Amino acid sequence: MIRKLVVLLSMFLLSLPLFSGVESYLRLAAEWSYDTNAFSSPLPTGFSLDSYFPNGGEFLKRQNIGFSISSDTYFVDESRVGLSLSFAFRAPYHSVSIIPEGSGYDWIYREEDSTDRQHSSLFAGIGPVFRYSFGSVELSLPIRLSLGSYDFFSSGFIAGVSIEPGVNVFLGDDIFLSFSLVYDAHLMKFFFSLDRIYDPGYIMLTAGVSLGAGFRFGGDDA
Repeated sequence: MIRKLVVLLSMFLLSLPLFSGVESYLRLAAEWSYDTNAFSSPLPTGFSLDSYFPNGGEFLKRQNIGFSISSDTYFVDESRVGLSLSFAFRAPYHSVSIIPEGSGYDWIYREEDSTDRQHSSLFAGIGPVFRYSFGSVELSLPIRLSLGSYDFFSSGFIAGVSIEPGVNVFLGDDIFLSFSLVYDAHLMKFFFSLDRIYDPGYIMLTAGVSLGAGFRFGGDDA
């Protein structure tokens, strides 16, 4: 299933530049990212364990390396608004789980290396992209609906919103280098089950950076 989705998305991205009058950017980038559901340091203490027990039973701090493929398409020449599609694969290389232990008001946090329990994550996105050009430099801001999984879709899928502000530096008319910041808020987890449709307390955030290169098709320079 995953391979079919990747193949279909790749074919769609590659086919966009074939449409007449369309200006499309195709980009491949290497990425480093950090996933977590722990949003304070130190983590909260002094209250009932039930108030701070995270969904899934643990807080997670996970570092990944991976790659992304993205396409930004503008359907009108010199338009500042277009459609952005993306696919990201992230493989964990270090992960720490922070597990609350105890009961009531008598509890502590225990940390352990959980890298061997983590799976690679897969996320795809679609949404509008905004751009502004000056000379050979272009600023872009894609805002995408994000869908994906941390367990190869074995339990369900995760929905959220991602933004990826970036800079493209053109080396010629069509070839460019790019740098971007990655921020993905994973807000809702839906299950493949009739008993539980979604996890009401789920949240995970991804932040990272990517560096890549790409090619521009179509437009006035075609």
